[in-house]
Amino acid sequence: MRPHESEDPTLAAAWWCAVAEPGDAHVAALRAGLGEVEAIAWVSAGVAGPLPVRLAVAPGGRPREWEQVWQRWHPRATVADPVHDLDELEDLGGRLLIPGGPEWPGVVDDLGATSPYALWVVGDLPVGPAVAIVGSRAATEYGVRIATDLGLDLADRGIAVVSGGAFGVDVAAHRGALAAPGGHTVSVQAGGLTRPYPQAHEDVFVRIRERGAILSEVPPSWRPAKWRFLGRNRVIAALASAVVVVEASARSGALSTARRAIDLSRQVGAVPGRVTSSASQGCHALLRDGATLVRGVEDVIEMVSAMGILDLGPLPGAPVEVDRGTEALPPAVRRVWEALPARRGAALDHLVRASGLSEREVLAGLARLELEGLVGADPAGWARIRPGELLR
Repeated sequence: MRPHESEDPTLAAAWWCAVAEPGDAHVAALRAGLGEVEAIAWVSAGVAGPLPVRLAVAPGGRPREWEQVWQRWHPRATVADPVHDLDELEDLGGRLLIPGGPEWPGVVDDLGATSPYALWVVGDLPVGPAVAIVGSRAATEYGVRIATDLGLDLADRGIAVVSGGAFGVDVAAHRGALAAPGGHTVSVQAGGLTRPYPQAHEDVFVRIRERGAILSEVPPSWRPAKWRFLGRNRVIAALASAVVVVEASARSGALSTARRAIDLSRQVGAVPGRVTSSASQGCHALLRDGATLVRGVEDVIEMVSAMGILDLGPLPGAPVEVDRGTEALPPAVRRVWEALPARRGAALDHLVRASGLSEREVLAGLARLELEGLVGADPAGWARIRPGELLR
């Protein structure tokens, strides 16, 4: 049975997760404007049908390009199989949480139109306060020690630790929380739950499932695409009462979590490092702009207890050096590049579904990448050109 032929809200939520990228505000607008069944039917139809006039303009007066939205969603809608995805989740011992359900963490509703359509969860979410500990993947010994100690001390106080499971600060915070008797920790993933990322931390993820939860916004088998890491940071920020940045360079992705926390009126703290350390430049920028100085767990406890709203003024973390290589490409073009397999070719329809972009956007991206000498024709369709191949 197709989702638009069913009244099952869980099936519908799983379908949206398989069709739209996380945080797409068009989903909330379409569901509110048409209702669940009609919204799914509109996406599934062979052409982008007419929509009510009230959906033509987004808040703020910007016109919505619904034809382009349909072109992004429809290719995935033709292959989406929410029943299979839910079966996979059940095999993992997990369950799908949907907005308004008994286990739904209401704090993520603070994200408004970009709130998750559902959360794929293995384990148990904490019911008390939570603090996010984030920072550099290339953490120094100092950063790992601080993150571990904070995770342990917070868990000892009955406060859950939220992070992303990545190398460096993230996994150190998880390990610290797990070292506390009865400590709870939550890992928010950028990919599906079948293989939490990175695989090198499989032993930690096993323990997290036993003492907390691993969650994602995408179906179990989906890979952790690069563009989804920034998106998952908003969920980390929303789940926590406060965000602590332990170590972060001037360009660290951890700063995006801090910015999201500011948007959500969460408390933000940062751990200082040596003034000459590049690993702490982002933390120092946060502190300069008004973040709470975190020397240890007592400072974090004070943040969690505070009733005031943090005001940091201008958002920190803007790039301080020129992007190079593929990082300098426009966002849509970079997403096409990241959707290309690293060592084999891919057909156009695969790239459309993998990137979540329309066919026109993918073709435009491929044209730009070909012009840059980054992709070329392949028996399968298109493939990356690795360094040195242009010289052959």
